[in-house]
Amino acid sequence: MSSEARRDPGPGVAEDSGAGLLRPEFIRRLARLRVLARRRFAGTAGGARRSTRRGSSAEFADHRPYYPGDDTRRIDWNAYARLEELVLRLYVAEEDLCLYLFVDSSRSMGVGTPSKLHVAKRIAAALGYVALTGSERVSVVPFGAGIRRPLPPVRGKGKVGALLRHLDALEPDGATDLDQAVGEFLARRPRPGVVAVISDLLDPGGYQRPLERLGSARHEPAVFHVLDGAEVNPEAGGDLVLVDSESGSRVDVSLDARAIRAYRGRLTAFLEGAESWAKRRGVSYVRLFGEAAFEEALLEYLRGA
Repeated sequence: MSSEARRDPGPGVAEDSGAGLLRPEFIRRLARLRVLARRRFAGTAGGARRSTRRGSSAEFADHRPYYPGDDTRRIDWNAYARLEELVLRLYVAEEDLCLYLFVDSSRSMGVGTPSKLHVAKRIAAALGYVALTGSERVSVVPFGAGIRRPLPPVRGKGKVGALLRHLDALEPDGATDLDQAVGEFLARRPRPGVVAVISDLLDPGGYQRPLERLGSARHEPAVFHVLDGAEVNPEAGGDLVLVDSESGSRVDVSLDARAIRAYRGRLTAFLEGAESWAKRRGVSYVRLFGEAAFEEALLEYLRGA
């Protein structure tokens, strides 16, 4: 953890909580944003979105920060006088959004400097921070060949540290099977919400079917496609033995200029295919190459989601 992070870990972030996943200056930029869902989800009382169920709107439940565009008639001016911060009054009829952070922790995510998994953790930390400080519920669902040690849904600023510690402990291991993980997830009958799939999408079974299954179950999938810079722009290296990080299979290749051109052609087709597939189905798609422009890409998603 940097000395700067120790001086100012940010609201709700404990010193030993894995706060290095979120730099203090980035936390300040995230503070005015929140995860915006395109649908309304029914849920438990006390959150930031209006329920599709009927309830007593006169029963006070909680506060949440004011965001530009909110109904100014619901600002609690008494709280503003005490806190010097604009907050909205929430009632029993107000419902929280569930954000499920599907973090690919398969062995292929261990590639790169920093690793793709580290970048995935930072993405999940930022999304989770925005959701928790906006009164949403957040769950972490690490997956490889199925779900691994999930973090059950938590809510409130006080859970930011627990979220970061859980993410920080993830290690890359095993193969990737998003479809199996989604099947296990849906078998638990989770309340519909936003499912942020953070992955390199290097899944032998493909990503299309599991994402379609999530949509059919009334969830809203969003894809954060993480790749390492060396995967995108490999350098010529002569005769090499490439080892699959998940299966262990080995391939002898001559990584000359011709091979690199062919590789880049297939990679471009893969990336453009994923983006166009998501666009046709109304699925949010964000592509990130390592940590380059990571924060700007994520802020753009949060502003426009």
